[in-house]
Amino acid sequence: MTLITPDFGIIFWQTTTFLVVLLLLSKFAWKPILEIVQAREHAVAGAIDKISAAQILIKQIEDDRARLIGEAHIERERIIGEVLTTQREIIAQAHQEGLAIKEQLLTQARVEITREEARALETARANIGSLVIQVAEKLLVKELSQDASQWELIEQRMASDHASA
Repeated sequence: MTLITPDFGIIFWQTTTFLVVLLLLSKFAWKPILEIVQAREHAVAGAIDKISAAQILIKQIEDDRARLIGEAHIERERIIGEVLTTQREIIAQAHQEGLAIKEQLLTQARVEITREEARALETARANIGSLVIQVAEKLLVKELSQDASQWELIEQRMASDHASA
């Protein structure tokens, strides 16, 4: 039983050894360990602050992104509206120009048709006049060939017409 019940010498030397180890640890190891723990606490606190700042920055970036996307949609709609308006204006202008060109071409065609009709009428009149003269000539020749006095009358008239012209 001597192993279970400690002797005064063992207790003294264990207490002395404990105090020496405690003194050595407090002098040499305790301060560096506390400094390391405090440095670690400061590093963790700094990391937490940086994470908080990063989260705030991420939130701001997300808000800015959402705002920019909204602005881009608005700008896209504005541009599309302007393009559609310009397109309508160009189509209307082209339509008006087409109508003006059509009217101009119709007017030119009418003038040309009128000219051609006038030429055709003039040609027809000339041909009809020529045909009438030829028919009249043939009739007169046929009728006048029977009477010499009528030939004399025609020759006098022709001579008087040439003299007055």
